[in-house]
Amino acid sequence: MANTLQELKLDCEEVKKLLTISTRQKIKDVLTVEQRKLETQINKKEEQINAASEPSDKTNNDQTGTATGEPTVSAPKTENKPRVYKVKITSYGWDQSEKFVKLYITLKGIHSIPKDNCKVQFGDASVNVLVGVLEGKNHELIINNLLKQILPEDSHFKIKTDMLVVFLKKKEKETWAYVTAKEMKAKEKKTPDYAKAKDPNESVMELMKNMYDEGDDDMKRTIAKAWTESRDKSGGGGGMGDMLGAMGAGGMGAGGMGGGGMGAGGMADILKGMGAGGMGAGGMDAEGKEES
Repeated sequence: MANTLQELKLDCEEVKKLLTISTRQKIKDVLTVEQRKLETQINKKEEQINAASEPSDKTNNDQTGTATGEPTVSAPKTENKPRVYKVKITSYGWDQSEKFVKLYITLKGIHSIPKDNCKVQFGDASVNVLVGVLEGKNHELIINNLLKQILPEDSHFKIKTDMLVVFLKKKEKETWAYVTAKEMKAKEKKTPDYAKAKDPNESVMELMKNMYDEGDDDMKRTIAKAWTESRDKSGGGGGMGDMLGAMGAGGMGAGGMGGGGMGAGGMADILKGMGAGGMGAGGMDAEGKEES
């Protein structure tokens, strides 16, 4: 190819010489056209030679060339990073001292990751725990309603073997019954005070009413069956319809249990029929008296 290029250049030079000595215009025009053809062929040959001399492997370059010599930008390489999932921490243990409430969060292998992966943010009545990239997961615990206020600047955490311990500095040196206010409301939900009932039968019937109102279908069937068996055994008037009617009406007086009311013995039979085996200590005996 190099020899061919050289020959074209020599031919072109010869044509140029002929143009200088030619006197006839028609001959000059023919020589001029031939000169342009030769110059075009020379340019193409030079481009082919330059393209063949460039390295074919350009994996280390940011740009690659096309056949026309125009640069093209290669697509950026993307790394296949493993996907990280976020999971909620739903259980933890806790303890307290005079100054601190301590949360014990069990996370296998937490001691093997960098401490910077563990971030804990403290608020006046909140704590946010984030443990990043532990076994391919981000573990998070958010508590926004602590039972009492804490001192964020004096609170801290420690990493132990398979465990993260969070120290919440109490603002006041008081005993915490629960960790969160939500727990306190759920566990200290007001329940009926049966001891204040004037009539012992009233307290038991109130208990039965609440058991029926709050029970599931199985509980309601059990109460209905026990009531029916008790009434059949005692031969009393009325029936379950009266009892359930009274329950639905929102009250259960002694007369609401049937035509002639219901004695303590009947109630004891109901509880036995439900599998209670009697009221036990502090309950009712067959005579309607409270046991010691």
